Amino acid sequence: MFRNQVFLFVLLLSIALRGQEEPKTGKQFAQEVDQKIPQMMQDFAIPGVALAIIENGEIVLQKCYGYAEIEQEIQVTPQTGFNIGSISKSVTAWGIMKLVEEGKVDLDAPAEKYLTRWHLPASEFDPDEVTVRRLLSHTAGLSIPSIGGGLSYDNLPTLEEWLTGKNDVGPVEIILKPGTKWEYSGGGFAVLQLIIEEVSGQKFEDYMQAQILDPLGMTNSSFKIDDKIRAASATPYDPFGESTEFELYAIHAAAGFQSTLEDFTRFVFASLPGHKDHLAYNTVLPVKTVQQMIEPAPTTKVGGWRYGLGYQTVHIGDTDVYIGHSGSNTGWQASFRIEAASMTGFIVFTNGGGGGNICEPLFCELMKWKSNQTSWGDCWRKVSIANKLHRIIEDKGLAEMAAGYWAIKKAQADELDFSEGQLNNLGYHYITKGELEKAIAVFKLNVEAFPYAFNAYDSYGEALLAQGAREKAIENYKHSVKLNPNNENGIKVLKGLGEPTDDLLYTVPVEQLKRLEGEYIATHEEDWKIVVEVNGQVLKCEDKYYIFTLVPIDVNQFVNPRFGALWRFETNDQDDKPMMRFGELKFNKVK
Repeated sequence: MFRNQVFLFVLLLSIALRGQEEPKTGKQFAQEVDQKIPQMMQDFAIPGVALAIIENGEIVLQKCYGYAEIEQEIQVTPQTGFNIGSISKSVTAWGIMKLVEEGKVDLDAPAEKYLTRWHLPASEFDPDEVTVRRLLSHTAGLSIPSIGGGLSYDNLPTLEEWLTGKNDVGPVEIILKPGTKWEYSGGGFAVLQLIIEEVSGQKFEDYMQAQILDPLGMTNSSFKIDDKIRAASATPYDPFGESTEFELYAIHAAAGFQSTLEDFTRFVFASLPGHKDHLAYNTVLPVKTVQQMIEPAPTTKVGGWRYGLGYQTVHIGDTDVYIGHSGSNTGWQASFRIEAASMTGFIVFTNGGGGGNICEPLFCELMKWKSNQTSWGDCWRKVSIANKLHRIIEDKGLAEMAAGYWAIKKAQADELDFSEGQLNNLGYHYITKGELEKAIAVFKLNVEAFPYAFNAYDSYGEALLAQGAREKAIENYKHSVKLNPNNENGIKVLKGLGEPTDDLLYTVPVEQLKRLEGEYIATHEEDWKIVVEVNGQVLKCEDKYYIFTLVPIDVNQFVNPRFGALWRFETNDQDDKPMMRFGELKFNKVK
């Protein structure tokens, strides 16, 4: 079970806290990024990067770093192909909108109107409410956030087979009332792929090439990974710099697009209605249609995020709106983010599993630059302890791992990223390679280092179960669910093993929980207030940043499952206003 991603929360929180400095030019920003990329590649074992920095619709830096293939020392160029993961959805949306403009598809018509080879399975929800517009904006209520792992040409299912569940993620089905909530769905884009095939009478990849990619001048990009495209593409590498299989996808529309920096720059300019050369780059769709695609669709607001028709948007304050998308597949990480009004941003492709350590901080740095408020610090991430620990294991063996970890933590606690997710990622790296002994040792170290992190126990349990250590696996899964009663994966596994899960939560007397309700003020920051309410057997807490849950592990000790953090309440019989502690932070109950 993978760690929670809290990057966006930290990012938006940071923006609220920063101060202003002298503005820098695009060239200065590009120079800073250019100097930083090689170090980040070394720190996170990223073989190759293709980068473009854009200011006012003009490229101020186009540069490629490192290798497309390490052993043969083939360097990355603007013509090197990269899989760009879920950014494929933005390109696919153009294919649908082309059919809309031709009058062959109605955005607000039920998807079922265009389907004959497969149909939405029956459910409690009305399938006619699954419209094309809602599929494009992830508000159709369909299942399958991620389309799952890639496959080889030898065992690629047909599109209909994939939709009915011949994959590793299950069938596409309606799981929410359409139009009521944004729920990211790669499965929805599988349906859009089928619509394109049904309406056009062509294979999806052939239609997209002829109607979208070639007219946009993207002649070295394709949804069909043939020998030509494959030969021009980089080799993917995992987060520890080891080459991994070049995976293929039955659902090209959601994650199977292969492109180059040179080609994709054309697509980005075609996506900017205000670009001075927009009509030269965009010969496919009317300007008003492109504008419609990048505007937020109804019911897509999630924090600072919105979603249009195939495009993500991020809204900072009342003025800054960034359009784009991110993409991640095995061995690939990519992102493009452009501030719409100034047409300023970046495109970055990587052939490394650690590429997110460039993509996400680069977006943070972009927003910091564009808002001209930079005093709150550096967006670039610290080196992961996992990378160093991986090297110790491979060079010196497991016997040196734990001692090496604690020695490094003692010496470099502030210099490296020691978060729970780093060791978790390393453990899964070894699971993927079939090296269970190493995975188990890493997960065991992780629960020792993070005794309140439910996810660490869940992962440890998974590895133990794979090894056949059933009782020990159950013990860890149960502890995981105790720390997080909403751990659906742990509950599912335990039920599958015939183990009860209803009595795992530590029960605190209701009168004690009621004593803890109220408003708390931080002793070090008077405007930091936390409101605590009883919610069943747990505490619901809300402060000025976010809402979180505290799960009891003792009468006065609680865990925040999101971060694996311990909170303590200090009470006594005479005092009805207890103190709440989180690490060194103290919060006094005021009412």
